[in-house]
Amino acid sequence: MSDTDEALIAKVMTTTGIDRAGAEQALVDGRRLAAEIVDAVAPAKPKRKKTTSPTARSLAELRKRKWPAGVVEKFVRFPPPGHHVDLFGVLDIVAIVTMVHDAYQFGDEPPRRGAATIGIQACAGADVGRRRKKILAEPRARQWVEAGNRLELWSWALQGARGKQKRWLLRVETYAEMVAGAECEAT
Repeated sequence: MSDTDEALIAKVMTTTGIDRAGAEQALVDGRRLAAEIVDAVAPAKPKRKKTTSPTARSLAELRKRKWPAGVVEKFVRFPPPGHHVDLFGVLDIVAIVTMVHDAYQFGDEPPRRGAATIGIQACAGADVGRRRKKILAEPRARQWVEAGNRLELWSWALQGARGKQKRWLLRVETYAEMVAGAECEAT
């Protein structure tokens, strides 16, 4: 105990007539009560806003476009602490696009009516390179596209001018663009 504590205990013992153990307990109780009062009066720390996962952001975007979609990745608990397993090694979400020309906004195929199935790998903006490599290395990704489906990499990044409010920006990269980019890098 510090000299200040000893002085307080001595003063409590002389003014109240209680023994040393009682005076020490009174000091501890007083400090606890003071801490509770400070906690009650002090403003609470603002709770940190939870960030939304890229998959959740992608599902919200798909709902906004009115495209039916579902999550096809699953969480496997073993080995601990667990990990996510994507459908065919690359798909997080599968969506049905009722107007195909909406999906072909990059001009890689002519617009046509009908329906298409799109497999989406959703990720954070900083993770695009790793996810692109994962898709190109997975043979089932090519099979997915050859079966007449589309495969897209949807990346989400917070962007905005310095000092201004940042907004989530979606960047969509098709499988054809990924393959073309890989071929350009190889040459």
